[in-house]
Amino acid sequence: MSQTAAAAQARRIAAALSEILVPFYERMERVAATVAATPAPPGQWTESDLGPVQDRIVELIAEDDALVGMGFVPAPLVMAGQERAMLWWQRNDGRTSRLRLNFDRTSIDVYDYVEMEWFTQPAAGQARVSMGPYVDYSGSELYIVTAAVPVLVEGRFVGVAGADLLFGELERRLLDVLRKEPFEAVIVSAERRVIVANSARWVLGTRLASVPAAGVVDGDAVYAAVEPLPVGTGWVLALAGTEESGNNFG
Repeated sequence: MSQTAAAAQARRIAAALSEILVPFYERMERVAATVAATPAPPGQWTESDLGPVQDRIVELIAEDDALVGMGFVPAPLVMAGQERAMLWWQRNDGRTSRLRLNFDRTSIDVYDYVEMEWFTQPAAGQARVSMGPYVDYSGSELYIVTAAVPVLVEGRFVGVAGADLLFGELERRLLDVLRKEPFEAVIVSAERRVIVANSARWVLGTRLASVPAAGVVDGDAVYAAVEPLPVGTGWVLALAGTEESGNNFG
């Protein structure tokens, strides 16, 4: 298979993978739109004002088994009388309950989300963010991916709408796509960590020396094509060909 054909294959597979990922972001964007429609101005918001947001979160989190957490995390002082706040719900064994964390910055176990990348990156203007996978010790205690989108009101950043995705379920769906392909494929995060692979060549969770690039040698293989997943995750799909496997893309 030629390099041109390999690139076309990578684009096709990336599109199929994005069909799995994009709906999660679309749900978060619906939460963000509901927040932005709040009649009161930011800074004066109360939980009563955000009642429709809470209803939307509870509705959307029930739509997909991969969603184990979802909510709106406001920027500091957006909520009236509260420097920090979080409207976040978790789903466990079919039950949905609100997550409540300690935001007291004088406390040793404070949960200061404004320092976390899933918050700082949308605040800096990134439209879609994905962090992990990691063990969520502060919330669900599950192995998850946290995704987020910014919430804007008249161009002002007022917080993020986010979701925690159960990694085992997300991995299964992504791997279902990769397993149908006759060549070796891997998804790598922006932190160079292996997310999913259809070959034992890559060990899940390990950090690669560099982000894959077309033409770069990886062991006894060459990355034939690399395609970003077009959903703002920072993840890339890489295809590798080897003479030994009969899948030489040269």
